[in-house]
Amino acid sequence: MDILFYENLKKLKIVNKGDKLTLAVSGGADSMYLFYNLMDLKDELDLDIIVCHLNHGVRSTAKRDEDFVKSICEKYNVKCVAKTVNMNDFAKANKISSEEAGRILRYSFFRENSKDRKILTAHNANDLVETVLFNIIRGTGLKGLVGFSKEKGNIFRPLIDIKREDIEYYLHKNNLKYFDDETNFEDIYTRNKIRLNLIPRLKELNPNILDSVIRLSENASDANDFIEDVVKENYEKIVIDNYFVADEILNIHKFLACEIIKKYLEENFYDKNILNRNNILNIYDLFNSESGKEIDLGKNMVARKSYGKVIIEEKKSKVKKEKFYLEYGENRTDFGDIFISKDLLYTGSDNFIKVIDCDKIKGKLYVRTRKRGDKFKPLGMKNNKKLKDYFIDRKVDRLSRDEIGLICDDEKIVCVIGMDISEDVKVDKKTFNKLNLEVKNVL
Repeated sequence: MDILFYENLKKLKIVNKGDKLTLAVSGGADSMYLFYNLMDLKDELDLDIIVCHLNHGVRSTAKRDEDFVKSICEKYNVKCVAKTVNMNDFAKANKISSEEAGRILRYSFFRENSKDRKILTAHNANDLVETVLFNIIRGTGLKGLVGFSKEKGNIFRPLIDIKREDIEYYLHKNNLKYFDDETNFEDIYTRNKIRLNLIPRLKELNPNILDSVIRLSENASDANDFIEDVVKENYEKIVIDNYFVADEILNIHKFLACEIIKKYLEENFYDKNILNRNNILNIYDLFNSESGKEIDLGKNMVARKSYGKVIIEEKKSKVKKEKFYLEYGENRTDFGDIFISKDLLYTGSDNFIKVIDCDKIKGKLYVRTRKRGDKFKPLGMKNNKKLKDYFIDRKVDRLSRDEIGLICDDEKIVCVIGMDISEDVKVDKKTFNKLNLEVKNVL
């Protein structure tokens, strides 16, 4: 066993006695180095090990690698699960790069066969450097400078601190067999170009470029961990019931605010693919905007300011709610189930319940949405006011105003569902007949 591997394993604290492990083994130098070293530790640590090998269906020599991995597993009496896919077909069907297709297919395969197991991959220090440089080229924030961590979920990378040259030196010194993937030496993928062209050029400027980028990754990782802790401390007071509290987010530094916005988008709309710097900055600017402003985030998503809130949601298609005349008993309407009775109902604590003076009703009751020029005299007021002003005073979301049900008679708005009854129909000392309004499932 390589002492470098053993010391690194102790430092990272990835493998414990009695662990169940899945090793991702391609047959290349890195994965075979991982395999051979864990075989040396298998009995000492009482490890339950299986091997997963994915044939990407691309190279003519892929079957050679698969047969090699199967034979070496048989030699060490380790179960080997192999699968063949077509990476390029998957990439075309999903309109993604071949590199991304391979990554998706690999991890999906590993997880399929790793219930209650740790999955160990052979990503080494060189892979980390290539990932950081790849992220920089694409344009990245702080998290991209981390590259990848030693663990994510049940995925572990015990070789993260070991360089490829040390891996190959150990294998050659001990005459341990592996097969090179010849596509690693072809200038066809972005990562290959970084490995074969960019890093050698960078070494001309700095012979220790690998160590420098690894150090950058470590510093970024520490900074990122600190930022995530601060984000967590502030998140719950800024994000409430799936909206942002504008006053709270404006009280913190812009960088932290943008990190909170990023976290919210990652957790709630990752599949919408709207997480980008422009959207994050535009959402931040929305906190200083007037109520009612809306911005398009793409993918049928919008962000809008509503008084002290910023809401991110899918664009809503308006559905017209129909006017409905009300009778005694149960009325199923577009605004909810409205019960009208002279007897108290009180069927649910969450229902909207009001009692009015029956004799102050003029004509028939019906429910409708608002219309231009509507006026309403809220309970406790002497004069009518524009319904629009009433909604503004109550800070009712602009997009919700057309959805609210208004119970009316032939002369006036009797009740705004979910809010108030009119002063004109309140119960007083002269009331003889009472009418009970109860709305269930307010829409």
